[in-house]
Amino acid sequence: MCGRFTLTVHGIEDVAEALQAELGESLRHAYRPHYNIAPGADHWIVHDETGQRLLVPARWGLINRWCKDPRVGYRQINARAETLAERPAFRQAFAHRRCVVPADGFYEWHGARGAREVFWFHAPDRAVLALAGLYERWTDPKTRQSLLTFTIVTTAANRVVAEVHDRMPALLEPGEIHAWLGGDRARELLRPAAEGRIVATPASGRVGSPANDGPECLVADEPSGQLKLL
Repeated sequence: MCGRFTLTVHGIEDVAEALQAELGESLRHAYRPHYNIAPGADHWIVHDETGQRLLVPARWGLINRWCKDPRVGYRQINARAETLAERPAFRQAFAHRRCVVPADGFYEWHGARGAREVFWFHAPDRAVLALAGLYERWTDPKTRQSLLTFTIVTTAANRVVAEVHDRMPALLEPGEIHAWLGGDRARELLRPAAEGRIVATPASGRVGSPANDGPECLVADEPSGQLKLL
């Protein structure tokens, strides 16, 4: 699964440019870098709901339109690529509401409780990554307020991530974004990242608390020497 990720670039304009998306002028001041994005957090997605590729705010944790309790979103932060077309929670979104989740890395933990190590997986040049996602618009039955929510699609881990965890976010190459958002070959895009696409850097156990969301999250704890990644 993917339970924490990052988007640390300085400006939202850089994210929009990397994903070739439009950004509303009123949203330019709504962004700040995040070093520890946790379930339920407000983030950003790219979709083309109106026929235009837009970068818009959304909340992590997909809430289906028929749900009455928004807490279901905490159980739907990830969607397995292998079962998207079959699971009722994701079937319609996979068919009609695919999105891209911008990130520049994600965290995974390794080791026994009390001696766990944290690793940050990212592109070698720390570029913006395009994670495959699904989205839904949920309306609060009490307030009638609308909320855009999303989930991150996961697939089998590649060789580097597999040393720590057996799953990873499905990464889209820049030339695949159009096909994912609106094409008919979406399923074939959901595969482990290519060799060399992702590297691992030791990170801090501070990531375990959502309250920690600064650059110190990327500062490695004292090494234990238990794991040597490729």
